[in-house]
Amino acid sequence: MSRLLRAELRKVTATPVTWWLLLATVAVGILGTLAPLIAVDGKPVDLLADEQVRGALHGAAGGSILVIVAGIIGMAGEWRFGQASQAFLTTPRRWRVVGVKTVVYMAVGAVYGLAAAAAATATAAAWYDSKGIGLPFGRSSVWLTLAGCVVVAILFGILGVAVGAIARRQVPAIVVTLAWTVLVEPALFAAAPRIFRWLPGLAALSLRRQPSDDLLSWGPAAAVLVGVIAVALALGVRQVERHDVAG
Repeated sequence: MSRLLRAELRKVTATPVTWWLLLATVAVGILGTLAPLIAVDGKPVDLLADEQVRGALHGAAGGSILVIVAGIIGMAGEWRFGQASQAFLTTPRRWRVVGVKTVVYMAVGAVYGLAAAAAATATAAAWYDSKGIGLPFGRSSVWLTLAGCVVVAILFGILGVAVGAIARRQVPAIVVTLAWTVLVEPALFAAAPRIFRWLPGLAALSLRRQPSDDLLSWGPAAAVLVGVIAVALALGVRQVERHDVAG
């Protein structure tokens, strides 16, 4: 297992897309923080209200969606680049490969999440300072929002691996996952929030403390997200164990 782990870590750190996605994560963290602040600039809004602070720091969520992409590439890329046979046939228990990738992309998620959180915090602090007020670091809402964004990024690293193992087709998996998360789930939530707030992407918004009265509380949201990820990972392991790795 340790040999597999070292090999996977070398592969991840040597892959340029890992670093490009990290850079994009920082950019999203900055832009995602500036957007809500610019939107209320000049309006009679209390920037120190919890809802405004949480909305500004939600740019830290930038690490979440991109780590799904990283996880899909890391898993489905074994088939895309013809490395599946080497990766799986040299390991008697194929689930170990999936397990190692899960651990590695949890770590990638932590790095992406922390990078996005740092970018969002620095950007929000600079904006607040420019307005002559300080970002209220003493409030629990600040740290709970940032911590929620990092935790979701870690969980989404697992989800990316699971989706990649199920789909085994890198590009379609990325396109469908991004479309579902960015377009479909928000549209369904807008149509019927009390029903579709149970979807995993919207549960992630709850954990990230997105300001909204229609979202789940953090307990049910955590149960939904962890449950969906566990089922997806189990399906991914089953797919890898039962099917021809060259397929």
